[in-house]
Amino acid sequence: MRAAIWKITKNGESQISPEGKMTIDQRVISLLPSATEIVAALGFARNLVGRSHECDFPPGIERLPSCSSTRISARASSDEIDRQVKELVADGLSVYDVDVERLRELRPSLILTQTQCAVCAVTPRDLEHALHTWIGAKPVLLSLEPNNLDDVMSDIRRVGEALGASQRAAKVILEFMNKTESETRL
Repeated sequence: MRAAIWKITKNGESQISPEGKMTIDQRVISLLPSATEIVAALGFARNLVGRSHECDFPPGIERLPSCSSTRISARASSDEIDRQVKELVADGLSVYDVDVERLRELRPSLILTQTQCAVCAVTPRDLEHALHTWIGAKPVLLSLEPNNLDDVMSDIRRVGEALGASQRAAKVILEFMNKTESETRL
């Protein structure tokens, strides 16, 4: 069976996996720190089986296997990092490596990533090779693209839908909006 990719765009277009909603035994890999936090806020931290090299919250998440790494030296100066990034991008390469074998070992049913910035975190393009070469059931890919606070709320709703937790997502969004409104009045 061909893998279904669930790419969510701002205008609501999506292709939903034929497997349907998440169940308690679903396995999630988040390749975006904010997506990891959304999964945890929705009560699905126990379903996380892998993370990006950048994910460090909530506490304890760093114990999960990292499924990505950067090709840029973290010890380099700002100027050197800028040079390395520009060189990789000019060559049409990703700033990130995805650990294809680790992804296969972890057998995710859902992978969370982003399309907003090719140098900020792993993108769907970075995952194309991994998904293309898999045999058997392939994971659903949910790509987030927050450009403003409304988009963040929409992404929380979309992750909630992918996890089969729409009501919980609505509650998290309401709590966040109430907190934001309360802090704005200060």
